[in-house]
Amino acid sequence: QPQLGTTKQQRNDTPYAMSEDHYLDSYLSEILPALGLDDETYAPYVTGYADENDDDDDGESLDELMELLQASSESHGEDDAAWQSLRKEILQRREDHLSGENVRKELQALEIQATSHANLQKEIELAQQNALEVEARKKTELESNKLENMSADKIALMSQYGYEDGNDDAEIGHDGGESEEPVSNRDRAAAMSKQNDQKLKSANTQTKQEARQETNKAKADKNAKKEERRKKAGKRERQA
Repeated sequence: QPQLGTTKQQRNDTPYAMSEDHYLDSYLSEILPALGLDDETYAPYVTGYADENDDDDDGESLDELMELLQASSESHGEDDAAWQSLRKEILQRREDHLSGENVRKELQALEIQATSHANLQKEIELAQQNALEVEARKKTELESNKLENMSADKIALMSQYGYEDGNDDAEIGHDGGESEEPVSNRDRAAAMSKQNDQKLKSANTQTKQEARQETNKAKADKNAKKEERRKKAGKRERQA
C-alpha cells in the first residue's frame, strides 16, 4: 500500500511528462485508490482545485475538498492524519510546479529580451550604415554639382532646365547683408555661362583690335613705300 506522504527528493523524481494531462495525475492515480477512492472519479476534483486557485488561497477550498474526499472514502473515512498528509502533499507539489513554471517563464522572457535586443542592435547598425551611405552619396552629388566640375554641355543644360535649391532665403554675404550671388542652380549656371561668354567676347574683341592694327600698319607701310617710289621717280626726272 503506497505511503500518503513523500519526501522532497521523491517529489523531484516524480516524472511530470508533457504527455500527461496534469502534473498531479501520476501521484493521484496511486494515492487516491490507496485511500479508498476511485481516481478517475475524484482526481478531477483535486486537479481542478490546483488549477483554479491562486497563490493567495487561504486553504479553505482545499479543506472543503479534503472533507469531501474523506467522506467519500471506503477505507479511510476515520483516518484524519491520512487526509492531512494528502493535503500537505498536494500543496507542496502545487508549489513546486508553480515555482518551476515561474522559472520557465522568466527564462523565456530573458530569451525573448535577448532576441529583441539582438534584433534592435542589428537594426541600429543597419540604420547607421544606411546613414553613412546616404551622406556619402550626398557628398558625391554636391561635388559633382559644383560648377567648376561641370562640363560646358551640362552648364548649358542647367541654364535651360536648372532647378531651385529649395532655399527661399537670400544668401548672406560676408558683411551680413544680402549677397548678390545667384541662389539657384539655374542662376549659377546662367552666371557661369554669361561669364564664359564675356571671356570669349573679350578675347574676340582683342583679336579684332589686333587684326585692325595689323591692317593699318600694313596700309601705312604700303603708303610709305609708295611715297618713297614717287619721290625717287621725281628726282630722276629733275636730273634728266
